[in-house]
Amino acid sequence: MVVLRALVRPVARSMVWMAPAAGAGLGLVLVAVPLVLSLELDAGTVLYLLRMAALSGALGMAFVLDDPARHTTDVVPVQRPVRQGLRLVLALPPLAAWWAVVCALAAAGTEGGGLPVGAATLEAAALVAAALAIAAGAVRFTSAASPGLAAGGAVLAIAIASAVLPGGLALTVPLGDDRWEEAHRLWAAVLTLGLAAWTVLAQEPAGRRSRVTS
Repeated sequence: MVVLRALVRPVARSMVWMAPAAGAGLGLVLVAVPLVLSLELDAGTVLYLLRMAALSGALGMAFVLDDPARHTTDVVPVQRPVRQGLRLVLALPPLAAWWAVVCALAAAGTEGGGLPVGAATLEAAALVAAALAIAAGAVRFTSAASPGLAAGGAVLAIAIASAVLPGGLALTVPLGDDRWEEAHRLWAAVLTLGLAAWTVLAQEPAGRRSRVTS
């Protein structure tokens, strides 16, 4: 515990905050502009804006595991899951607060109400989980100190694919579509798989783990 407290400040200073901040700022603008301009938008249109904001936030979170000092922090006497977990502990509360503000603005700008905030939050969480899993995979299987660019590109590809998948595989469906419930069961599966994948991929390779614990 003492080691973890000692790591909080250096880990926070080593994190690349600009990318998550830029993603959050763009997402905030996407949902705030219609409200500022007093545009009357229906729930379906606002949902698309909220989805774009979610994608923007997830792209920013893809950079949370970037560590320019990666090859020196490998010698810190805590394993990689702890180091990555500490980064998430630092990044997720601001992300949650940002998403709450975004959803509040989106709901306020929806004519007649009916915005499915819970479903949009599930989609957003799934994209973030996918971003973290892909970034963790890049850290595990490559020597890259900045996996965020690759992870962000992969998340963008997932988002595009989610909009064009056929039939029962569709993820991004319009509000009121008959496939709505099925699509969100798939989103829940993506979230679960993303979290499980991060749990596995965040582990140290066996050889390195034995050196850290010795």
